[in-house]
Amino acid sequence: MGKTELEAKIVDVKRVDDVVIFYVRTTKPVKWRVRMAFQEQDLRSLVGAMLKPKNLRYVLRCFFSNEKKVSRTESF
Repeated sequence: MGKTELEAKIVDVKRVDDVVIFYVRTTKPVKWRVRMAFQEQDLRSLVGAMLKPKNLRYVLRCFFSNEKKVSRTESF
């Protein structure tokens, strides 16, 4: 896939044994159903990254803002 960027929406999250599985449905450029398994260390890294001040402000703004679409940068 190279540098292809996929846009997706989370459909479901389930705990199975010692992993948490995120089920996502990609919307652009292709339509796929993707499963991502996160182990304990992955979840710690994810939550740790979300709690960094810059990221936490963004997440809280998404929860409490009336904006329907948040601006997106192409280079990340």
